[in-house]
Amino acid sequence: MRKYLYATALAVAGLFAVPSTAGALMIAFQPAPQRALTADVVIVGKVTAIEKETVDAEQFPGQKQKVAHKVAVVKIETGLAGANNVTHIKIGFIPQPKVEPQPVNPNQPAILPIRPGRPGFGMPELKEGTEMLFFLSKHHAADFYTIPNMSPPIDVKTEGGKAELAEVKKMMALVAEPMKGLKSEKLETRVETAAALMTKYSAYPAFGGAVDRVAIDKEESKLILKAIAEADWKQQVRPVPGGGNLNAMQAFYQLQLNEKDGYKPPVFPRPVPGQPRPDFNAMQKEAFVKWLDGPGKDYVVKKNVAKKPNEK
Repeated sequence: MRKYLYATALAVAGLFAVPSTAGALMIAFQPAPQRALTADVVIVGKVTAIEKETVDAEQFPGQKQKVAHKVAVVKIETGLAGANNVTHIKIGFIPQPKVEPQPVNPNQPAILPIRPGRPGFGMPELKEGTEMLFFLSKHHAADFYTIPNMSPPIDVKTEGGKAELAEVKKMMALVAEPMKGLKSEKLETRVETAAALMTKYSAYPAFGGAVDRVAIDKEESKLILKAIAEADWKQQVRPVPGGGNLNAMQAFYQLQLNEKDGYKPPVFPRPVPGQPRPDFNAMQKEAFVKWLDGPGKDYVVKKNVAKKPNEK
């Protein structure tokens, strides 16, 4: 068992900063398919009501102070993952604080106070009639789901939203029937399925907390490892709209192999001026294939399973 802070979970989930045109740092959200792969529930739904009573709950596991959450009741229009045989679902969110205009003096117009934080960072405030593609995580203690900061919902009525929804559906189809994809006659499909599964299995709790590393089905594990070994590590399997991709090398690193698994990473030579640069990807793949034929022949892929707060 290992514990990971919220910031670490975000880093593993794919959070990264990019410079804006103004020179400041901006947050880059996960591409939609990766949001879907790391979510507990993925749905297209419409908010039908906002419950009158708020619910006091911790925002993060282990947080002593509780925060008032509003609760939206969402009618599921399309269940893509984790919502089988369910017609409605509850989403908790923290309402935005009211900001009152503060006049400078009677002779000047009122201005709004500066609020800390980045635009768009945080859970959105849901309203009745809101219809979106949601990526949800089960709250660790309360009886509702939440929207992770790096996985905001998507408006599926826009052209861009429709395209992202199509990508999400493709990804959900791969992980819904993993053996079908892993046994496909097309190498590209096998590798893409393996990469999608590894992204899902290596996800950490969206709001932090402890995890166990649990072995998956042995047959599925062998097929995932075989697909990674057969892939071209230089090739980007399928670019994901929004700046992400799924590929074999990414899947390899998500295995988190170490010396306890019998894996010894290659020793990379220093580049020599005037000489071709060493092919680091090829060297890493060669070491992985060699490990898989030897110490790793009985290795079983592991997935992260969140532990309940009261579990040790």
